[in-house]
Formats: sequence, C-alpha cells, structure tokens
Amino acid sequence: MPYVGDRPGGLSYLGYTRVMRLWMTVLCCATGLLAADVASDGSRVHYESYGKGQEAVVFIHGWTCDLTFWRGQAPVYQKHRALLVDLPGHGQSEKPEVSYTQERFARAIDAVMRDAGVTRAVLVGHSMGGPVALTFLRLFPARTKALVLVDAYVPEAPKDDVERARQKAQMEPFLRSFTEPNYRETQRKMIEGMFSAKTTPEQREEIRTKMMATPQHVMASAIEGMFALEAPKAGETYSLPVMAIMSASQVRPGFEARLRATFPNLRKYEAWEGSGHFLMMESPDRFNLALEDFLAGLVK
Repeated sequence: MPYVGDRPGGLSYLGYTRVMRLWMTVLCCATGLLAADVASDGSRVHYESYGKGQEAVVFIHGWTCDLTFWRGQAPVYQKHRALLVDLPGHGQSEKPEVSYTQERFARAIDAVMRDAGVTRAVLVGHSMGGPVALTFLRLFPARTKALVLVDAYVPEAPKDDVERARQKAQMEPFLRSFTEPNYRETQRKMIEGMFSAKTTPEQREEIRTKMMATPQHVMASAIEGMFALEAPKAGETYSLPVMAIMSASQVRPGFEARLRATFPNLRKYEAWEGSGHFLMMESPDRFNLALEDFLAGLVK
C-alpha cells in the first residue's frame, strides 16, 4: 500500500510525485527548459537546455561555482538557444576523485553540446570558464562560433626561463594550500577578494555558500588545472569574434593588448570600474545588454 504522509490533500507519496512531475513538466514547457545529464569521461555531467537549434550560447561558470551563477542572465538564455553547464565536479554533476584539467572540462562541454544536438556555440566563460572556453577552442575550433570572456583568466607566457622559475616558485605554495587541512581559510580569503561594493550581502552569502560546498579534491585539482593552462604562444591567433568584459580592479596592464594579439577580432573590450569578479551578478541588466548587443552583431 502506498505510503501516506503529510502531503497536500492527503495525497499518497506516489500521487504527490506524479503531481510534482506534472508541475515540473508545465514549468519546463513554459520556460523552454530541459534539465538533463550526459556521460563525459566516465562521469555524469548536468546541464540545462533552452530553446531549439544547432547553434547555441553556452554559459560556462567559474572555479567552484555552478550554473546557477548565471541566473541573472535568464532574460538572455530564455530567449536564445542556450545551454548552462555544471562542469565536472561542480553543482549537480558527479564529483569523482580524478584530475580536473581544463581538457576534462572542455570535453564535458563537447559532450553536452552533442547530447543537446548543438554543432556550434558562442562560449560565455566567467573566470575559470574563460580558460575552459579557450581550451575548447583549441580542441574543437570548428565547433566554436565566438567567445565572451567575463573577468576571465588568460595566462601570460613568461618572458624567459628565469621568469618561468619565479612564477612556479610563487604558485607552488599557493596551490599546495588547497590540499592542506586549513584549505577553507585560503578559499575564504580568495572569495572575499572577489567582492566589491556592488556585491549585495545576499549575493555574498550565496557565493560563499556555494563555492565553499565544493569538495576539497575538486577545488584543489581544478585550480591547479587552471593555472597549468598553457598561455597563447606567439603567433597563436584565432579570427572568431570575441568580447571581453572585465573588472577594472582585476586587470593587469597590457591585458587588452595581449588579448588582441591572440584574438584580432576582439570586437568589444570593457573594463568596468567599481565592479567585482561577479560582475554579471552585480549588474545583470548592464551585462545582458552588452551580451545581447554582441550576439546581435554575429553573422548567422
């Protein structure tokens, strides 16, 4: 006999489940949302799919974040063919103890696109999502229509072996700190440095809670993988359209020039004064307007 619990109208558990499934079906139809999972490198990757078509805007979150960090972009992704992805080890995706390299993340994006029937994409990458997008471009150039870099990390090649050794010596203790027992304190300080006066208390709490829920093995491996990304070499150029929106406080001198050297079709570059790392959450209307303008300018 079905279990009868505290359900509306005394519904059985099975009856309640059917009602909830029907409600979710209606909600998904109203928004065009399809929540799905796909296998990539032997583990389950979760994603959301909006609209129909073989070309899509693919939103890629940052380190220890998840696809919900793009909720402020709903006015964009709900009216375009779009995919929102929980990278392996993040959000609702599985979190096995493996190496979370940029290549693993890029292959997951490819698996999601294939599962959703998408052949080519505009990749929108925030923070670590930028290196993931660059890695995807390197692996699958024919499947990349354009890039949008959102306060994204793009490494700079060291000038010589001395500079390379100096960078390595600086990075090793930082990366090692994420493998130690007090790793949460390192992460907490890192997260606090990402906020600005525009980051509301509610946003700060949401960001902290979600980022710090990431398992240590994912956190440590993913940040190591991000900083292991090979910088664009001299002469490594891509002609696809690119937009970059950065936090002015995070940008190093010469960053725009370095981007233009690799992406000569950098159509829009903006450095927002007073914004923090999560600028698409802090100023969603401004960000969405810039994104829509860039998308409208792409040749079909």
